[in-house]
Amino acid sequence: MKLTLSYKSINYYYYVMLIVYLLAIFIPGLVRLGVVASLIISFFIVEYFIRNKLSVGRGFDILILSYVLLNFVSLIWFFLSGLPISVYIQEFSNSILPVFFYFFAKNKDENNLDFYRNTLMALVLFFVIGFVFFFLQPYNYRYFLSTIDGVGTNPISTSEFYRSILGITATGSLGAIGVLISFSKIIDTEGHKGKISFIICLIAVILTFRRSALFVTLAAIIALHYLAYFKFNLLKKRYLILEITLLTGTIIFLLKKNPEFLPDLGDRLKMIFDAFGERSKSWSDGLKHGNLIIGSGLGVFSHKAVPYSDKFIPDGNYVRMLAEIGVLGIFIFISIIISTIIKGIKSLSEYYLEVGIIIAICLQALGSDIFSFQIVIPIFWYSIGRIHQNTLKEKAI
Repeated sequence: MKLTLSYKSINYYYYVMLIVYLLAIFIPGLVRLGVVASLIISFFIVEYFIRNKLSVGRGFDILILSYVLLNFVSLIWFFLSGLPISVYIQEFSNSILPVFFYFFAKNKDENNLDFYRNTLMALVLFFVIGFVFFFLQPYNYRYFLSTIDGVGTNPISTSEFYRSILGITATGSLGAIGVLISFSKIIDTEGHKGKISFIICLIAVILTFRRSALFVTLAAIIALHYLAYFKFNLLKKRYLILEITLLTGTIIFLLKKNPEFLPDLGDRLKMIFDAFGERSKSWSDGLKHGNLIIGSGLGVFSHKAVPYSDKFIPDGNYVRMLAEIGVLGIFIFISIIISTIIKGIKSLSEYYLEVGIIIAICLQALGSDIFSFQIVIPIFWYSIGRIHQNTLKEKAI
């Protein structure tokens, strides 16, 4: 019997990944997150191809494929690094396979936001389950997080920062995205739905204390409030008064319970610009080893190369991209982002959510390797696909 799957099943991707993460926690060693996620994405690619749903237009789609092809071809000079091929395969599956979410989004009806709604509900479950584990601290949970948060984490120790079941960086990034989707839901339902998910996602971001996630969340909240209440008049002003009242009450409550919490949070936000100074030395050192013209190969300076090399570029996706795929590669990538944001801003009332998600992730990439997070980046490329949906005369790949 032939296994078939409706293209709409992509809407449930993050629900599937929630199950995969839980299996990885409770059956350690049996489930490898990266491998399973890559197989799921590959399955969707094949299914879309068989159903003639993968289509390529004459303009922007070619730019997307050029980016994928350049990263694929970089395997040639990757071999010169002497690193094992597994490093390249892992990086390709993490950062390039999710690019196909762009094509998945292009085949959706432009009014169909089920992917975002289901993703939001899945993220809320990620965070709620994470809250339970965070307080109970079962051994399997601590050990699992030690394997995804990096070498040097003690599986027996209790972390002071909230990491849900995604790891601290992914929790901060997806929490910020959850805030964006929640607020769009509040707007779409005129304030009737989305408030609980908004609060849960916001709490998740705050408890991670990640500087970039805190910054983009704060910026997103300010921007979305401006658009919703003043620019497009999407919400009634009384909701703004209610929000201010609740926020004031929350701040007073926090100050009474923990007088140091808000000052500590403020200090983390102030330190956002310190991150560049902390990383600039490692960035410059890493660039000395890279071929800035054609690059040195995808993954050569990634965290995955650390066990095999002392030449890596930590926490700065654009700098690492320059070293790995060269000037042409980063030019294509930035062209994709800039043209998408411009197109989205021209129809901002329709695509404010997509523009917000893209800008939020791009900002976080300044000081992290967020484009290599396989659990985060699919929604980034999906948002790009939504903005470029059905705009060109297309043909099947």
